[in-house]
Amino acid sequence: MNTIRAWMRMVGLVASIAAYILWFYILLPFKKDQLKWGLGLRRSWMKLAHWMLGLRVEIKGTLPDKSGLVVCNHQSAIDPFIPMRYLELFPVGKYEIRSYPLIGFAASKTGILFVKREVRDHRRAVRDKIREYLSLGRSILVFPEGTVSPDGTIMPFRKGAFRSAVEAGRPVYPVAIRYFSPDDRWQDADSLYRHFVRQVGKRTIEVELTCCDPVEGADPDDCANQAQIAIESALKRVAGS
Repeated sequence: MNTIRAWMRMVGLVASIAAYILWFYILLPFKKDQLKWGLGLRRSWMKLAHWMLGLRVEIKGTLPDKSGLVVCNHQSAIDPFIPMRYLELFPVGKYEIRSYPLIGFAASKTGILFVKREVRDHRRAVRDKIREYLSLGRSILVFPEGTVSPDGTIMPFRKGAFRSAVEAGRPVYPVAIRYFSPDDRWQDADSLYRHFVRQVGKRTIEVELTCCDPVEGADPDDCANQAQIAIESALKRVAGS
């Protein structure tokens, strides 16, 4: 049953993406502010995706009401869907997404920043772009661990995006993502298919989103450490409650 439900949801998601991309292409030439309109369309699709996937999100704390760098722990392939449902964010993603047919073009038009992680100069260029976006009052979403953590342990945060936030004079917003079921986390032996069926095949996916106090400072390393401690503390509190 889980496999059937997972595939039904996948078909629904693909169909909805195709419909939204078609709508995007048709109306894009007529929009003066293409980026703002694209972001609004993406938020609309995120709401639909939450409903289709059976996502049930409980929010603790106060969602950021000013622009800044939003940093989250990384445990699952659907992690970006969680905060992007509630906040207008410009996520940083792997460069390969840019080459995906249709999706890559639509993603680039809705503010996703693509990074070639294996190329040092490209990482530096993306950090510069993050600083530019933050300086313009936009909010960036990053998963500073750089990869998923299958056991829920927070891995050391990479400092690049924190340096951009400090240089732009913008706050860092630590946000902890906790799935109620350990089965929702990526496991070491998982393929994308196995992870998808196990997580999305369930009737509901229950998630807790904890918004911690913002972090500000002049030292990127200190900001990264404070953000990591805040997320770790939030996860420990909910685990012990």
